[in-house]
Amino acid sequence: MTTSALVTPDGVEIMVLGTLASGHRPLSAQVCSACGYTELYAAQWTEEIQQARETAVLEAEPIAVASAEPAL
Repeated sequence: MTTSALVTPDGVEIMVLGTLASGHRPLSAQVCSACGYTELYAAQWTEEIQQARETAVLEAEPIAVASAEPAL
């Protein structure tokens, strides 16, 4: 499979609208030449990936659960 950008008949690259902060991104496609299966991809900027990795993960404190057995 090869990946290529999607363009209009006029040769203008087709873009995907992201969030307000990320702006437009090019849309690309992979097409199987044997069967015609098509996958579409939109780029993700590496800054967003790095930011997601650096985001703190909140973990809950373990909760003490009273035992169901009576104390001796």
